[in-house]
Amino acid sequence: MTAQEKRNRACKKLLVDVHAITDKEGLTPSALHAIKLKLVALAGKKELFPLADFEMPVAEGRNHPLLVEDNDGHGLYLTIGLPGKEAAPHDHGIWCVNAAIAGRECHKFFRRTDGMTRPGHASVEQIAEVMVEPGTGMAMSDHDIHSTEVLGDEPAVGLALYGYALVRFPSVAWYQPQFGSIRTTPSRRHAAMA
Repeated sequence: MTAQEKRNRACKKLLVDVHAITDKEGLTPSALHAIKLKLVALAGKKELFPLADFEMPVAEGRNHPLLVEDNDGHGLYLTIGLPGKEAAPHDHGIWCVNAAIAGRECHKFFRRTDGMTRPGHASVEQIAEVMVEPGTGMAMSDHDIHSTEVLGDEPAVGLALYGYALVRFPSVAWYQPQFGSIRTTPSRRHAAMA
């Protein structure tokens, strides 16, 4: 069996396990924690994810689909972030779990502190920080806000599991704390479903 065949089998097994967890519990914090542990275990099998099988990013980062379910199913990706890659605080609108294969990525978590009464205006404050490196991961619920930064001299290579495939993402909200502003990207859901 080739590395790709082993990888495909392991990814399918992960998604079967994820559905078993969410069918039993829903998307509770304990369910997301259990999913994170499964994803960390899969990321620990580095032999399934040789970098030679995945094209490196030309700039900043790249997502390689590993298993994308049909309709409103989940999306599992191998992600590569180059050193220094950053993403401002944002809300995917859907749950996400990450686990590291190699490298280090800092995830900072935020909460909104404004009353959400002025369009285009938002203030956020940092409430937590998690370092995602080999042997660790992070999980976030729908509408959690986080920022990311790849630290160190090597790319951050990891696994990312989203509640929806990237091509079916809802609108993403991006926060600019230094300006007290918020902007949103269009939802991909309707275009992907058409």
